[in-house]
Amino acid sequence: MNTGSKLRCGVKSAAALMAVSLLAAGCGSSTKAGSSTSEKPAVAIAGRPIPADKKPTDQVKIAIIGFANNPYWVSVKSGADYANRVLSSHNGKVTWVVAGVNQDVATVSSAIQGSAAQGYQGIGFFIAGEGNCQDIKTQSAKGIKLGAYNTLFDCVATSGGVLNYAQEQVKAGKLAAAEMIKAVGDKSGKVGIVTSQFTAPGAEQRRKGFIEGLKGSKLTTLGEGVEAKDSAGNTFTAAENFMQANSDLVGIYATAGGPFGAAQAVAAAKKQGSVKVIGYDVTPENMKAIKDGSMYGVIGQDAFGQGYNLAMALFNSVVTGAKASPVSQEAMSPFVTKENLSKYDPSVLPLGTLGAS
Repeated sequence: MNTGSKLRCGVKSAAALMAVSLLAAGCGSSTKAGSSTSEKPAVAIAGRPIPADKKPTDQVKIAIIGFANNPYWVSVKSGADYANRVLSSHNGKVTWVVAGVNQDVATVSSAIQGSAAQGYQGIGFFIAGEGNCQDIKTQSAKGIKLGAYNTLFDCVATSGGVLNYAQEQVKAGKLAAAEMIKAVGDKSGKVGIVTSQFTAPGAEQRRKGFIEGLKGSKLTTLGEGVEAKDSAGNTFTAAENFMQANSDLVGIYATAGGPFGAAQAVAAAKKQGSVKVIGYDVTPENMKAIKDGSMYGVIGQDAFGQGYNLAMALFNSVVTGAKASPVSQEAMSPFVTKENLSKYDPSVLPLGTLGAS
């Protein structure tokens, strides 16, 4: 087995183990059985939403719906789990729910309907498209509080949503383009784009923002990009193909899950100095790649807050009837490199620190 094959297997194995862990957690409560740390009540995090003063008589049940195919979800679930610990002393309970495999409107809608049928008074979900705003209207009419994360949509607020907390994706794509231009220097060359899927709204906004941001520079993209379905293994393969077919490749831009796969491919080809990798999410896998020089940088999106802030807003809305103000809120999205890593490294900062996820 050659080096590339070994690395591909390693990337896929790590992703599979992470997915199994998240799926197992999604089958039950948001806490880990037998883990005193995860079940112990916690205090609210400074600088983030806090529970309403009014304590409900009956337990308030909140569901946070997500997926399990890349490390981003670990951070979102971590936020939901911590909110569960905070709310446990306020008669609240937060449960992480894995929607399924396909990240599309129909799958998310089915998970929302299932959570409503199970009696959750508040439901937070990954919004897969504007079609999920109809779910907000339908369930809100029944008195259930709903909120969305990952991508900002105007229809969340107009449909009755409590909170829409996400990165401003087009702006993030333009930031990635500016940083790629800076990283490459005065060179001209090609940049390969690896996206989740062309139908994923958030990844599409990031992809289009990046392409727009490169206009007028010496860098050009290799077509419109390729899909990797958030797979680090697929991203590794795409990066390999980019490098083998393009001697003038100077960068790889990954819009969604698994950018460390591209970094591993660059390291295997010993091209850390000539091919710059930029991706998303302040995860342990990406931080490792930044530290060893195989990845130039990532843009965070407060994935922890997408779970924590949303769960807290939903609980408060169930208890008080109030919505977040404003409903649409942009998440903190720092660009993290080796130079400023100490400000954002989740391995050394307290859980829930802004910018560290």
